[in-house]
Amino acid sequence: MTHNMKKLLNILFLLPAALLAQSNVQLNREWSLNYEKQTNVIKSDSAKKNIGNDYSCFKPQIAPLTHQQKSKSKFGPFLYKKVKKESLIIINDTADKFYLTIDPLFNFEFGKDLADSTGEKLYKNTRGFLVRGDIGKKISFESSFYENQATYVQYIDDYIKSTNDLFPQTSNYSYDVIPGQGRAKKFKTNGYDYAMASGYVSYSPVKMLNIQVGNGKHFVGDGYRSLLLSDNAFNYPYARITTTYKNIQYTNLYTSFMNLTDGGVKTPPKIERLFQKKVGSFQMLSMNFFKRLQLGLFQGMIWEAADSTNRQHVSFNTFDPVIGVNTAVYGLNNKNNILLGATLKLKLSNSISLYGQYMLDDVYSKNNGGDVKNKSGYQIGFKYFNLFTIKNLHVQAEYNTVRPYAYASENSQQSYTHYNQALAHPLGANFWEAVGFINYRLKDFFIEIKANYAVKGLDSLNTNFGGAIFKSDNAFPISQKLDNIHTTQGLKSTIMYQDIHIGYLVNPSTNFNIVVGISNRIAKIGNSTNNTQFVYFGIRTSLANFYYDF
Repeated sequence: MTHNMKKLLNILFLLPAALLAQSNVQLNREWSLNYEKQTNVIKSDSAKKNIGNDYSCFKPQIAPLTHQQKSKSKFGPFLYKKVKKESLIIINDTADKFYLTIDPLFNFEFGKDLADSTGEKLYKNTRGFLVRGDIGKKISFESSFYENQATYVQYIDDYIKSTNDLFPQTSNYSYDVIPGQGRAKKFKTNGYDYAMASGYVSYSPVKMLNIQVGNGKHFVGDGYRSLLLSDNAFNYPYARITTTYKNIQYTNLYTSFMNLTDGGVKTPPKIERLFQKKVGSFQMLSMNFFKRLQLGLFQGMIWEAADSTNRQHVSFNTFDPVIGVNTAVYGLNNKNNILLGATLKLKLSNSISLYGQYMLDDVYSKNNGGDVKNKSGYQIGFKYFNLFTIKNLHVQAEYNTVRPYAYASENSQQSYTHYNQALAHPLGANFWEAVGFINYRLKDFFIEIKANYAVKGLDSLNTNFGGAIFKSDNAFPISQKLDNIHTTQGLKSTIMYQDIHIGYLVNPSTNFNIVVGISNRIAKIGNSTNNTQFVYFGIRTSLANFYYDF
């Protein structure tokens, strides 16, 4: 074996001693605020080596477990350390060949809707576990499982039963899912039983390359919402390849999505339906300039769903890793649903950043029916960490808007969805929204204030105004085929949502916290008003985002 060949093998398979196995930073917004504050600092090249992934527009971000409470606490009694500082079970090989933590996951929440005259007591009963670890300096892994029983306030219950005012009863579409958390099965009288599992294996053969396979969620962008790919929908199987070289990061993501329809496949009575599958492929190119500016280019594609026998005919081009090639080959008007996008983040200072997104789903041409095919959206926002130099006082504000018929496809099975939920914004299309946050933490106590205001155009009886992304984008009124398409057209609805909660952080390793809060939602459709005032108390571990502000 030549000297050059040995050198190449060393580069590929023998990691430098300083390189640690790479794992995913949890997606929960409150949990990740401190990490996000660190990555917003304008760093020199030498400082970047001592912190995790500085490319924030594709999440989960990848970082060594040293960022995530890897080492045992050296101080305090055993019980105090286990409750307050570290994982419940830690197995740590002194030679750094194996590291494992095991933690319980739970959410015991109790509440009541003050606007509900029935006085029904609402609850969530979640139990589960989380396993995380490293094998040597190349491999990380994580696995979690949740078993849940819960009851929900009326508007979420209506969503699950498909009578949500955002998606009228006339749509004849069954959701049967808990938002972001899996299929709903009846439990007792008014409750639901559901489960959720996730996990991944992460392999870093060299510092610049990370390969993951697993079941989970992803998020594109720096905002609270994403118009390109968000963690709104349920978990899905995926393979992710992330390459980082100097000021460039390139991500390929390949996924298996599912429509909760049988696609025409007949199953015997009392046998679980075989749901229709579809494949997604995504590319993200992120570039850092001048230590302050981060630009990203995005391509997403939902490939043709399985046929009536549920056979998936996967094209070789599905696995084309080069961004833009499939758009050039198929075009935006192809039966495969293609989405293009761009992201921007500008660090004005170590504390302030601006961010934004642009989404393009389709463009007008003279042959396809007027500006009904101009399907786009954009986002603008800012974050201010340590507001007025007050430590751990953070503010965020954001505006999102999406034109009618975006994310839909001529074949409704090819919509930009998974598990009967939107892959981007929970409101689907045909809306605008403003959202703001104030977060403050004093030692282990924290408070969050959130406010949303959204206007959405709903469909009316037998008329598709472009808000329901599960419908064909070719089923629009004849009178709208010219140049009279506008955002919030149709039956206009207004949604106002506020939430304030205060809590105490017990253990940061799993974001174990105790919280009490109130959320208020007012939805107006014409002369009809629906009001929810939900008061709640919870003891929970919060690692994921669940969106009820729709």
